[in-house]
Amino acid sequence: MISHVIWDLGETLTTPPNSRMDVKPLTEYPEIELREHVLEVLETINKMGLKHAILSNTATSDSDVVRELLKRLHILDKFEYVFATKSELDPSVPEKPDSVVYHYVLNELDIRPDEAVMIGNTWDTDIIGANRIGMHAIWLQNPEVSVRKDYDEKVVTPPWILPVWDLEAVPKALELLVGCSQGENRG
Repeated sequence: MISHVIWDLGETLTTPPNSRMDVKPLTEYPEIELREHVLEVLETINKMGLKHAILSNTATSDSDVVRELLKRLHILDKFEYVFATKSELDPSVPEKPDSVVYHYVLNELDIRPDEAVMIGNTWDTDIIGANRIGMHAIWLQNPEVSVRKDYDEKVVTPPWILPVWDLEAVPKALELLVGCSQGENRG
């Protein structure tokens, strides 16, 4: 049964820095804000009984920096766990879609892949990475934030990938996935 929502950070929950990449710690970008509807969506999902975590590829920001950013944005208390890869400038450090980072977060949360849903804006890392390890995913397809470069990667179903336009549709998509997972557990 699904118990956790694992969020991407940049362009999923927050606006990006003006430079589009965190070439300095995310806390040093005063322009980073929550995207529209983030608070309402997090609260709605909390009321569904699901817990939140973050798994984000970052360039120079580690998990502590991301926690500081979430604190500044007044949402740190919403997340059970926060992990930032600090990998985008160092090819030797694993990052999404590498299964190692997904399994690391799942181990820290003490859950299986089928107990979580990944939510993100990037097909090639957030969505395919989750799919490869057996985790459901919700893909934000709003063209302002959505990224897809790989059109050849094969998808396995289940787990399910639900496309939504933007954050406001995430709770309804989660209801569908939670319903499917409960049905799978009964059958």
